[in-house]
Amino acid sequence: MITVVLAAGQGKRLRSSVPKPLVKIKGKTMIEHVIEKAFYATENRKAVVVINPDFEGDFLSWLKVPVTFAYQSIPKGTADALARTLKLIEDSEDILVMYADLVLISRDSLKSLVSLHTERNCDITFLSGIAEKKYPYALVERDGSGRVIAFQEKKVPDFDPPWEFYIGPIVLKKSVVEAYIEKLSPNESTGEIYIADIVSLAIADNKNICGFVTKDEKEFLGVNTPEDLKAVEETIEQ
Repeated sequence: MITVVLAAGQGKRLRSSVPKPLVKIKGKTMIEHVIEKAFYATENRKAVVVINPDFEGDFLSWLKVPVTFAYQSIPKGTADALARTLKLIEDSEDILVMYADLVLISRDSLKSLVSLHTERNCDITFLSGIAEKKYPYALVERDGSGRVIAFQEKKVPDFDPPWEFYIGPIVLKKSVVEAYIEKLSPNESTGEIYIADIVSLAIADNKNICGFVTKDEKEFLGVNTPEDLKAVEETIEQ
């Protein structure tokens, strides 16, 4: 299993002098926090990092762990970013996708995610959480037996809480990504394509979709604003 980290965002709302993934939290860049946890979960120190090529020099200067770079110069969505890594990944490898600003995802949650994917031979395994409040994440819906029946990016819940949201980390077989990546249609409001859309197509084809649910709502928090950064600094585990 190889780790892919999506790190092409500039993070303008964070008002940082460096790209958002290189902002330091307790002496370590956000992306390093994320990569170290992923390496622990996969037991494999291989990673591809998707960056904006304009900032490659910054990443080379600041990033202290060995990685391979893929490039996304124009933000066209998470699935577009993932597509840019495929030529760098062996056909037999599964892919753990991480987001550089989700630094509060725990080692234990990632380990459980990876273990579930392997033990049940899943085609796709995602990390989710249950909440009473709305989050700007893909909404997960299940039937009475717990089977995932819907997985929609940016959907506003049309039923009462609690709600289940996909919160970022996800493991996909490379063959599954390749089967659906060219079939994705850009979102009507953003013009982007999303990893959540790959999951939706896989559900429709009755692929083996698995999900690990974290019980810790702090893992939902991504770093987008100075206030988010302060909250993360106060709670992150070393």
